[in-house]
Amino acid sequence: MALILLLSSCAGLLSSCAGDPQTSDARSMLPSKVGASGEVVVVADAATWAAVQPVIEQALQGPVSVLPQFEPQFDIEHLTPSELSRFWKPHRNLVIFDVADRIDTQEPSMLIGKEKYSRGQIYARIKATTPDAAAEIFSSRAAELADLLERTEVKRFLQLTNLRSNEALEKQLLHAHGLRSVIPRDAVLVEETPEFLWIQRSLTRLKGNNNHDVQMGIFITRAPYTGPEMFSLAGMLARRDSVLRERVGGEVPGSFMATEYRRTPRYEEIAFHGGFAATLRGLWKMEGDFMGGPFTAIAWLDPFTNELVTVDGFAYAPYFSKREYLREIEGIAHSFLPVDRGEIGIDIIDKQ
Repeated sequence: MALILLLSSCAGLLSSCAGDPQTSDARSMLPSKVGASGEVVVVADAATWAAVQPVIEQALQGPVSVLPQFEPQFDIEHLTPSELSRFWKPHRNLVIFDVADRIDTQEPSMLIGKEKYSRGQIYARIKATTPDAAAEIFSSRAAELADLLERTEVKRFLQLTNLRSNEALEKQLLHAHGLRSVIPRDAVLVEETPEFLWIQRSLTRLKGNNNHDVQMGIFITRAPYTGPEMFSLAGMLARRDSVLRERVGGEVPGSFMATEYRRTPRYEEIAFHGGFAATLRGLWKMEGDFMGGPFTAIAWLDPFTNELVTVDGFAYAPYFSKREYLREIEGIAHSFLPVDRGEIGIDIIDKQ
């Protein structure tokens, strides 16, 4: 089946000020978070900023490693303490440097928390008596903060998708394939077999005076589990390329989707809903054509069928930055979970 562009309109994809559901009276008193996805507001006076800017940039503005061009992991907005007004305090990601000679700053410290000024907010406060001490304590926990911010941005996209999800398609995947998921409302099912599902979402976005295509997709594959080597980097990539070559052709005759190996995919083993999963982030290309972009994949064992399930998401946005599309598609890919179809009255599909 050809990789075609299914066009629809796009409204407010990449940034939102939507708040999270209220879970307590205390939270209900907080305003909704504000700010664009991937933006971090750093509050520091001039002297402190001069000392901490290099470590901030190193920790939070390094390149997203799997993208085809440079894009920083986060965008930094620097404010002085006098500029931190009530309009800025609810920002989605807020880092405040408090440098002063007080009793509570004698021992440098860094607090990382949530929902200080708004619902869904990530908040960090660094206390120290000197700018250099503040830079040092921040540097010691910078990786932890960057990881939390990244995971939270992915989760926020999933929360937004869940507010306008395709309930009919989600129900179909649940009953026919034993997969609980969060699917965007404008997504469509392109191909469906017991071993392979292709979900497609196509959009148009305005840039300059022209509309341009943006395409995102999810491939779900099942394979009988034969051993832990299936979770290896080599195993995942070999399976991926085999499935894409067979299933995902391009508009040019003979073209097909494949992994781009000129930039090595990033592999990671993670804890996943009480179990184990392996993840990939990398670039895809269209062999025999000129399409390409980032992809993200996650593989886990379905305990109800003893099959390895791989959920592979891709984005195609040649005229736009891709960082936020990658986060969005990763959130959707990580929303898939196995369900016992017997418990919902559905017989497991016989694949023999």
